Amino acid sequence: MEKKIKIIILTDSLGNPRSFPIETAVSLEQTYPYKIREMFSDATVWQLSYGNISTEELTNQAIGYLHDWDPDFVIIQSGINDCRPEAMTEFQKLILSKFTGPLFRFLKKHVHNPRLIKRRQIRRISKRSYKKTLNKFKMIFNNSKIFVVEICAANDYEKARPGVRKRIMEYNELITQIYNDDVVLVQDQLNISKGFNADNLHLNLEGHRLVTLALADKIKKHLND
Repeated sequence: MEKKIKIIILTDSLGNPRSFPIETAVSLEQTYPYKIREMFSDATVWQLSYGNISTEELTNQAIGYLHDWDPDFVIIQSGINDCRPEAMTEFQKLILSKFTGPLFRFLKKHVHNPRLIKRRQIRRISKRSYKKTLNKFKMIFNNSKIFVVEICAANDYEKARPGVRKRIMEYNELITQIYNDDVVLVQDQLNISKGFNADNLHLNLEGHRLVTLALADKIKKHLND
């Protein structure tokens, strides 16, 4: 009997459906992880997609529970939450969430203020820590073929997060250093084909279609080899 292919899909919120805005809504069945399931219907697929999570937190779930499952393929799309500039540290955000006075209410309104982000340029996860996470995952899943989707965002995301385009390039360089030809390059095509939601970050229907095709091509080529 032919061995059944095993696939792990790990993503931040970009792998999730999105119901707003209504004109660019994407249903669960239209997301690229769901489409990969359909295209490789004979495979056993385990998926974890979680919004606003760091790459370390995301990959640790697979390391903790599935390191001995020995998957044939692992797909990772994560990193924007690690690299995008912030106005405040995670600790400062935690403090703000616990108080309700006038000053704290004022500060909460400015957590995503582009002018404050531009001024402070806080790193949620350092480049060193991000690279360490990527290396750790590759070492633990050393028998699996790992495909990492490059960190993506529309060019206009820079308006909401000043400095993000430079950060994306820096962190994508780390991905390329570690995963080389197994990096899934989709950023340019997504921008050309307008594959992003109105927030310039999440994928619309066209975006999910493009990522699906890119990943399927990688998987099929490896299977044929």
